[in-house]
Amino acid sequence: MRNLHITETFCKTILNRSKVGASDYTLNAYQGCAFGCAYCYVPVIRGFRGVADPAPWGGWVQVKVNAPDVLRRQMLSAPSDAKILIGTAADSWQPLEKQYQISRRLLEELALYPNPVSILTRSPLLLRDMDILLRMPSLTVGVSIPTFDDTARRIFEPYAPAIPGRVHLVRRLAEAGLKPRLFWCPILYGVSDTPEAVRDYFEHAAQSGVERIVCDRMNYARILAKPHMRLLAEYRRQRPGSRAASLSAEALSAEIARWSSHYGIECRL
Repeated sequence: MRNLHITETFCKTILNRSKVGASDYTLNAYQGCAFGCAYCYVPVIRGFRGVADPAPWGGWVQVKVNAPDVLRRQMLSAPSDAKILIGTAADSWQPLEKQYQISRRLLEELALYPNPVSILTRSPLLLRDMDILLRMPSLTVGVSIPTFDDTARRIFEPYAPAIPGRVHLVRRLAEAGLKPRLFWCPILYGVSDTPEAVRDYFEHAAQSGVERIVCDRMNYARILAKPHMRLLAEYRRQRPGSRAASLSAEALSAEIARWSSHYGIECRL
């Protein structure tokens, strides 16, 4: 078990104006994320802003202990049709949530209002809060699964939940009628962008009962490219049969369209 640098903080706001087109506000119960995925864009942005973090990404978390009280106050003045997106800068159901239960308390507040709420997570811990999810009047849940290959998961996101647990989460949400979406973000270069990998992804998605996949290729900023290639070399060492050539952008789009149509799952790159 890793050592995490954990601090408890008090936030002034918890609803923040969104720069994401699909939402009006973002909401993050924690700052920093113990999952520490290798491709995460958040530490890159923090680096560009000159933010000094207390430890490498994945090794620190700040817990917004007063977040539910702040949300209760802010919701009094939030427009009733304002769209709220949970999980843009950290996973709100990361391991510390078992102890602090801040995200559960945030959901309890949001369930009192008609606002459309979207959740993005990769954590099966969300199933703990199914009782609240089923009470929420307008809810969308996205589950992040960049690959169904757990070998790749152990290399690129070693501290994130295993793939079988996420698949179980998706199936339980689907069985409850919540129509979860899969977030195939990023499509990992050299791992998930081959013909076999695309077909495999859609086959698993169909078996999980999803109707929509949100996908996006990784933005290979210079700061991400070298670390990714090192991890890709390790992946290919562990999976010697995984050396198929990556598809071009046009071919990848065509392959996604092909299997999207085949399985009747909405997905566009």
